[in-house]
Amino acid sequence: MTRRSFLAASLLILAPALAKPIQRVAVASTNLKSVGYDPKTKTLDVEFIHGGVYRYYEVPAEIHSGLINAESKGKYFQTNVRQKFRFERISGGK
Repeated sequence: MTRRSFLAASLLILAPALAKPIQRVAVASTNLKSVGYDPKTKTLDVEFIHGGVYRYYEVPAEIHSGLINAESKGKYFQTNVRQKFRFERISGGK
């Protein structure tokens, strides 16, 4: 591996950590506390009531819209987001 390709690969690994924070809005849910979405990067942030913020990647805008408009946000999340997209925990919980 050349030095240039090593540096490029390192930046890809660090990119999520260097990403701008996504502004979240509070939602009415017994499971979710807040949700944020960046349409440019198709990135969805979900904060849970019992702790932790998770970032989901390559999430279509329709999924975010569906989550925000769902009668049961927890059920929508379980069916349409959880385990469907690559994700990482971006902050701790309780």
